[in-house]
Amino acid sequence: MSDEAQPIVEGQKTVPTDWPDPSVAAVFMALPDGVAVLDGALTLRYHSPLFAAKLPDLLVQLQNGRLPSELSAAMSRVLGGAAQGSLLYEQSISGMAPRTCELSIKPLHLTAEPWLLLFARDVSERVWRERAQRESESLLGAILETCGVGLCLWDHRHRFVSLNRAFCEQAGFRPEELVGRPLAKVLATEEVERAQALFSELLAGHGKSAGSQSIELRFRRKDGSLFDGAVAASVLLRDEGRRFIVGSVMDISDRKEKQLELVERAMELQREAESKNQLNAQLSEKLALIERQHQQILDLSAPILDVFEGVLLLPLIGSLDDARARAITERLLCAVVSHRAKLVLLDLTAVDSLDRESASALRRMLTAIEMLGSRPILTGINPQVAVTLTRSDADLRDLAMVATLPDLKAGVAYCLRRR
Repeated sequence: MSDEAQPIVEGQKTVPTDWPDPSVAAVFMALPDGVAVLDGALTLRYHSPLFAAKLPDLLVQLQNGRLPSELSAAMSRVLGGAAQGSLLYEQSISGMAPRTCELSIKPLHLTAEPWLLLFARDVSERVWRERAQRESESLLGAILETCGVGLCLWDHRHRFVSLNRAFCEQAGFRPEELVGRPLAKVLATEEVERAQALFSELLAGHGKSAGSQSIELRFRRKDGSLFDGAVAASVLLRDEGRRFIVGSVMDISDRKEKQLELVERAMELQREAESKNQLNAQLSEKLALIERQHQQILDLSAPILDVFEGVLLLPLIGSLDDARARAITERLLCAVVSHRAKLVLLDLTAVDSLDRESASALRRMLTAIEMLGSRPILTGINPQVAVTLTRSDADLRDLAMVATLPDLKAGVAYCLRRR
């Protein structure tokens, strides 16, 4: 038997030394997983090229009989009667990216005592994705827990799936009191129908609420008190097409209260403005009445009389300040034009005294009369008034057309002669 493969006798079965034969080896090589075969003593009897390519370091350990403790324990359990075993094996070789393989151990009954089939499947990408997802979820969970805004996740039946600490503090519930419970548990009764309609539209993915939506809702705390919340909700798609709603809830009670205060203040200011407008209207009416009465008094205190054709008479009574002088001058000049007056009698009999301002006002009145082509005639000037007119800058002596007569009677006679 020197030229032939010598059989290995184990129990009642024999295994050729050249096992596996080419047909079995071809099957092993066609598998997408690397394959290794160990006998009952955990001695390596065969390995496929793919196994060597995937796990070169583990192959060396199997060849040297130095198995990793976890793998050795799993193999011993299968040899002891377990249907199968599995574990993840990660290897790191300098210059190569870390690789994770899932090792599946199955019994191989070639002898009285079972051998072991060891399948190695590269699951590096899957493990990396799962690890990245766990890290992402862990990071997201940490962010959600430290976020100051309430965050919630609801399922397609509007039930709480998860919620963060901020929302629990807002609503006064513990997480376990809300998970699995409907959204309606934390809403004011009158808000339930509106919120459910919005969530249904979001999940259906149509209407105005498709994509995301913002809404203000009244929430009910565990103690029964209410608070206003601004909700921003959107649809979250998970594995197998499952739809969830993720939403933030911000307590805006203080803002709403301030808005209400601003509205009330605005209404108060509007009422005050309306009251002021009413007072202003009343004041305007009173001022207009006073102005009319003042004009009437002015007309009575300085009447302009048409005594003869082409002759006007203005008897001055009382003081003659600048404002009164302008008003009288305006009225007098209009009368001069309308009556085509050639002579204007200004009787000062009722004027006891003039100050410098009044004297200047009188001079301007006389100058304006002359500019219209009429001749002003002053009557009834008493000594005190005469002194003021000669000592002030209102000296009338340079006004060539002004005539002065002792009294109104003399002035009327003068006008009759000049007609």
